[in-house]
Amino acid sequence: MEKNREGRIAAITVTYNRTATLKKCLEALLHQTRPVDWILVVDNHSREEEQQVLRQLAAQDTRIRIVYLPDNRGGAGGFEAGMRRARELYDPDWYWVMDDDAYPRQDCLEQLLRAQPAGGGENVGFLAPIIWGLDLKEYQLYHHKYIRGLTYKNIPLVSRLNELPETAEEDANGFVGPLISKRAVKQVGIADGSLFIYGDDVEYTYRVTRRLKGCVVKSAVIEHQDPPLSGNYLNPRAWWKEYYSNRNQYFMVRKYAGNVLTRVLGYGALTLPIIKLMGAALVKPKYRGCRRLRTALLFKAVRDGIADHRGKTLDPGSYNRMLDERDIK
Repeated sequence: MEKNREGRIAAITVTYNRTATLKKCLEALLHQTRPVDWILVVDNHSREEEQQVLRQLAAQDTRIRIVYLPDNRGGAGGFEAGMRRARELYDPDWYWVMDDDAYPRQDCLEQLLRAQPAGGGENVGFLAPIIWGLDLKEYQLYHHKYIRGLTYKNIPLVSRLNELPETAEEDANGFVGPLISKRAVKQVGIADGSLFIYGDDVEYTYRVTRRLKGCVVKSAVIEHQDPPLSGNYLNPRAWWKEYYSNRNQYFMVRKYAGNVLTRVLGYGALTLPIIKLMGAALVKPKYRGCRRLRTALLFKAVRDGIADHRGKTLDPGSYNRMLDERDIK
């Protein structure tokens, strides 16, 4: 590979009280066959003992730099801060963005860079690896998406790996290893921290592919922890996550709908299933003891989404303490 096709790479990961997985992520980044130039770790105001471990991890290699945030800004705020700091400090040719529980295989970066079209690929917005789920032992294909319909619904690119060609264009991708070009950052900016958590990766990568190409590269592999399995309905402990997922989808409609009519139709299409969930909360036995909480959070997601209330509008820590006080498991 020619050096001018490789460029300078800044890896960015966001962490919050998860130094055990972060350590594995850093080890994977430090041992790439094509070395990264810089590694930025954004700490979302972890506990002091976790920050002590962060300092120890940073001391192992001069390429590692920790960015300490004064409060928890969620994954979205963390990636926004990380991309901004990388741009200010390094002005890299590529921003390699990933969760702190993602571990690129040794040749992952090399394979991504090899996938560039001849001539440097001036129209490439990002190159993304495929994602192997470590816990379920299957590929997390849902991270590679088409965006469709009035609600900007996420649709997996393929349902099976053998359906995926060596390189395939996509509309959006999760923040599990996409290599984002300098050209993309110049044209569309950085991640939107106002989403706090959930959907910020889809919004950003979709923003990129409206101007440039986004591709998934089959030969590049990153390993990733699978999310915890849940039952046939969300546990109350996870309802704050559902709130942000629902709320932020309204922002997608607001931003990308072509006109007022399609925005209103999109809002309606998003709201109808939420109303059904509210109805179920009022009658199903499994919600006994927390019906009011369930309906209130669903209503809040609709209200805040339509009203464009952004940022940390529901504090996860305060929410979980409230559940403890009410003895809701």
